[in-house]
Amino acid sequence: MQWTNESPWHGTGVDIETNLSPREIMIRADLDQPLSKNKKLKSRANDKAVRFFKAFADFGKARLVAFGNLEEESILWALTDLDADFTLPGGDTLKGCLLLYSKNDKREKVQVQFMTLRVACNSTLPVPFKGRAIFSNILLDALKFDEVMTQKAVDTCALGREAIAAFAVSAGRLAEYKVDDETAIRFMFDVFQPEDSLQLSSISETEIVEKAEDKTKKAIAAIKNAPGQELESAQMTAWGLVNAVAYIVDHHMGKNPDFRLRQAWFAFNATVKKRALDLALGLLK
Repeated sequence: MQWTNESPWHGTGVDIETNLSPREIMIRADLDQPLSKNKKLKSRANDKAVRFFKAFADFGKARLVAFGNLEEESILWALTDLDADFTLPGGDTLKGCLLLYSKNDKREKVQVQFMTLRVACNSTLPVPFKGRAIFSNILLDALKFDEVMTQKAVDTCALGREAIAAFAVSAGRLAEYKVDDETAIRFMFDVFQPEDSLQLSSISETEIVEKAEDKTKKAIAAIKNAPGQELESAQMTAWGLVNAVAYIVDHHMGKNPDFRLRQAWFAFNATVKKRALDLALGLLK
């Protein structure tokens, strides 16, 4: 995969494109240095979680490509390539990904979500799926997957690929749906300032200046100026609106890269991207 700088996600992750062992991943991610009893216990839990990530990806035929931690190892995450790419008009390529992560210090649970990574701007969109999203007691299964857990990995990744294929169809429809300037600007108010949007009688320059918050102004500018918005799929289309939101959320909202990524993947800003996608699909009805 391509990254916007020298390391994945603005320095919050490390590249593991080569087929590294769990121990090698731990070393590359600098998670193998226990300095105290508590650190030693956490390091062991991290090691087992990484082993689980690796085994789950391998059995699901998903290739680990990046690994990272957030909030001083509070969250461990691993990103995989599912080999479920699709391309929209104008060469707008999206990669289907599985994200594995653990948010509790003891690492008894691993959660999964599926997403697309847009190559043109290196931003992500969540993809809902109908499978199981949380796996518990992973420390018991980390060193050796049994047949049940192996099948769960296979089934989960298969459902994820199906969900990404369905998402590709929706993305194609959004890429065909043209929008005008007024619709595009109101869309950004609907996403970022829904209460204020209800009070807009029209979309005038005066109202934009008076009512738009900084994030809304950035999103409006991103409609035409963000990376990838020059592609045919995104030029004043509903798909372009969704991706302008995703770009602002992933790359501009947050006080630092660590906070920004956590919000974009696991917290409130993830719901902002979902709202944008739901609103865009609503335009098609």
